[in-house]
Amino acid sequence: MNVVEHSPAAWFLLEQDDEYYIDVNCSSGLMGFSVLVQLNGSEKTNYKNQGVEFINGLAEVIANKAELNHPRNIKNKELLNIVDESIMSWKQLQT
Repeated sequence: MNVVEHSPAAWFLLEQDDEYYIDVNCSSGLMGFSVLVQLNGSEKTNYKNQGVEFINGLAEVIANKAELNHPRNIKNKELLNIVDESIMSWKQLQT
């Protein structure tokens, strides 16, 4: 899994095997958390056509509706670990 786009302190877009995932930094009151969502077919098409502008808008929509129990929030621990490791590896390469 690779980080393909990011917006500092807002979101990361990751890709693996032509599947895309957006990890959005969210908050609710005093609590901060992230929401991981797999892009569906139309979202992937919009990203390929509109680029990072689409992802910025999608991240904003997700952040504005952010809940820990958001129906699209991925809870698969194995996938969450892969995403976290990928982001950490990417950050190390940026320094």
